Amino acid sequence: MNETSRERKVLCTIEKSYHSERDEQLGKLKVFFEILPNGDVSPINSVEEFCFTNKVFVTSGFGEIKEKFGTSLFEATCTASRVELKDGDCKYVTRFDSCEEIKGLLASQVYEHDLPPPSEPNIFVDEKPITRSIMLFNRTTELYYGPFEYDCVNQTDSSCVELNLKALSTPFSNAIPLYHIGKFSSPTIALYKSELTQSEIIVGGIKKLAEKSEEKIDFISDDQIISMYGNKVAQSSEIRNFTKGTVGLIRKHFATSKEYRAFPDRFQRLLAALEQAESWDSSRNDIFESFLKNKNGVGHQILEHYIDENKERFFQSEKESFKLELQTSAEEEKKSITLLRQEKEKLESENRRLARVQTDLEVGGAEAAAKLEAEKEGQLSSQIVELQGKLDHLQNEYMSMENKYNKFKTLDDLEQEIQLIERERDRAKERNKGIEQQLESIRETLKSENDELTRKLVKLKPEVDALCGITPRTPSKKIDYKVKVSISKDTDNETIREELIDSVLDSLNSQGRKTDYYTAANILTTVAQCQFTLFSGLPGTGKTSLAKMLGQGLGLGNRFLNIPVARGWTSSRDVLGFYNALSQSYVPSSTGMYELLSQLDKESRSEGDHAASIVLLDEFNLSQPEHYFSPFMEIADPESRRIITTGDMDKPTLNLPNYLRFLGTINQDESVQALTPRMLDRTAIINFDEFEPNYDLAISEINSTAAPMIPISGKKFIEIFTPTSLELKENIESILHSIVMTLRDDSPSLGSPVLISYRKLKAIRAYQNVASPLMYENTYAALDYAVSQHIIPLLNGYGEGFGQRLDNLLTILPDEMERSNKMLSRIIAVGKQNMYSFGANL
Repeated sequence: MNETSRERKVLCTIEKSYHSERDEQLGKLKVFFEILPNGDVSPINSVEEFCFTNKVFVTSGFGEIKEKFGTSLFEATCTASRVELKDGDCKYVTRFDSCEEIKGLLASQVYEHDLPPPSEPNIFVDEKPITRSIMLFNRTTELYYGPFEYDCVNQTDSSCVELNLKALSTPFSNAIPLYHIGKFSSPTIALYKSELTQSEIIVGGIKKLAEKSEEKIDFISDDQIISMYGNKVAQSSEIRNFTKGTVGLIRKHFATSKEYRAFPDRFQRLLAALEQAESWDSSRNDIFESFLKNKNGVGHQILEHYIDENKERFFQSEKESFKLELQTSAEEEKKSITLLRQEKEKLESENRRLARVQTDLEVGGAEAAAKLEAEKEGQLSSQIVELQGKLDHLQNEYMSMENKYNKFKTLDDLEQEIQLIERERDRAKERNKGIEQQLESIRETLKSENDELTRKLVKLKPEVDALCGITPRTPSKKIDYKVKVSISKDTDNETIREELIDSVLDSLNSQGRKTDYYTAANILTTVAQCQFTLFSGLPGTGKTSLAKMLGQGLGLGNRFLNIPVARGWTSSRDVLGFYNALSQSYVPSSTGMYELLSQLDKESRSEGDHAASIVLLDEFNLSQPEHYFSPFMEIADPESRRIITTGDMDKPTLNLPNYLRFLGTINQDESVQALTPRMLDRTAIINFDEFEPNYDLAISEINSTAAPMIPISGKKFIEIFTPTSLELKENIESILHSIVMTLRDDSPSLGSPVLISYRKLKAIRAYQNVASPLMYENTYAALDYAVSQHIIPLLNGYGEGFGQRLDNLLTILPDEMERSNKMLSRIIAVGKQNMYSFGANL
């Protein structure tokens, strides 16, 4: 790979910034380690030359890097600088979106301190570590210990001078067991230690370093001991309540176990802690209850923080189950190996037998040779008999073929027969010619009769139309659906997407609709990704007006069709049209839907770029959507052929291009039809009840002189909002998984479960991957919009158990997901007031 195009990953911290009008967009990073292509972590410039300055230049977003990472060590992907380098310049450059937090255990900061005992693991340092794990260095013995996890004790603001050390609670290497640390000599550490600074010593390649540990030291903390063995104590049938005699039972329970013999010190510390617990009086229950009862109190927060940091321990049983499965699999593999060994032994035994036979032949002399010759003669005799049988079979086949070919005629007979057939062919041609002449005469007769009937029909048509009730129709004015499409010179979809959002936002503001960037980005992303998008809210919240402004902001012209839904619509004939059997013609509906779809059908069968098209169904649920809108619901599926049938004899089907989208406005009151689960599963619902009108803008004049927008092509509109992947970041994936599992839990005590379909999960993943870069200021903003539009509308159920399910869901949602928290809290509060009848539409 060319050095100028190669990307290199490094571990680094903030160096300094360049204060200018660009608001700290430029700066430098101090590099400690490089992550090599094979995954190894090496001190900078120790394996391969990186840069003599040991730094990386930040070309944009330096202030954002400082805000996100502070003094912590982080990972950056950098590329070679394309400008001419001068003395002191950095060879490599990076930017904000190329920096991310370190995944896994790659490096640990070293502190000079004696190894504390596990029972008193707190140490004091000058400042907070820059890595998630640390190591200790004893200058007297020249030995290193670690790695350790740590918690800040009494942390205020950014200071963290007292650390509570723990052995890693998750196994990171087979060389060091769980809850153990390693001991390393100085020469061993020297190969992995960064030499860039004397005040901050960092060791990299921890996983590889663990393989060179000289000793494994048990460093399990008291709370880890209680958690690990406390679960086992709780599962014992002999121990039900904690009394004065419980410690003796626990000692007896573990006395014969292998772990007790392997780690006697652990159990002494466990028993000592339990003996101290005997001195607690009965008031401890009241203390714990008051400490944890308040959900927003310190106790509840500490409990949540502790559970979040010790998730690994709570999944210990699942680990043991997985380990048992591995052991079972290993036993099966051992059985297979045993069978193979037995087969191998049989083959070796057979080889030895054959070898003995060969030896007997060699030793037996003439007698053995005579015996072998007799056996050979018998084999030859059997082969001769077999070959004789084959010969007889071939002889019979030969006789059969000879009899068959004797029946064939001679060549002269065949030639005469050919001549007869050719004469018959000529006569057939003459007869065919006569028939064609008769057919032409019949055609002329039919044509003249048809012309006569047509003249009579023209005279009778007005009378027939009058009898059928058909009034003469004046030709309607032809609508021009063609819109000029702009061709962007920029090939970067992200740039085109941001420019489109900015232009639509400016257009909405100029039309008198004050809208923030996140709202505009959310609406455009949702409309582009979903076939059906619904604007929900109380009357007067501006749902219909915003939809119309959106069409104007996108520059769609007549390609934006507004259809007011009427009460009593029962089939597609109300919105599309129907075939009149009396008049033998298709009668389009007055909505204009048929004319628009006919134009889109022509475009789908031709080449070229065309603008997107949006159909607005105002008061979407005034009639039941599954009745009048049923032909269109199938296009929500990705495998849909996007074809609808019309019943028109001349045009039986219409092709719907991918850039056609449907908008709808719905009210949530007793005057409309409730949306069914089938409809909810196919739509994204944007709630307008949270929108606050801007009074100053409402009384100001609207700019009606703005130049009309030139839209991008419909294909490009869909493409720029299409995700490149459905994979989610680990923190987002964890929250989404918790939401789905909480709603799916089929425990009877939680009421009816809510199943999130694959279609919804795919829509949420697509939205998150496209909208997250647009809403980077809030980590959970994109997920918040996706959950509020795809999952919250599905929450409909009854009973106290279902209310508990919603309470459980509320505790899972991060506080940053303000929209989802607010909507869910409202559903819970209103549901409890309505006799535990919960629903997003109540």
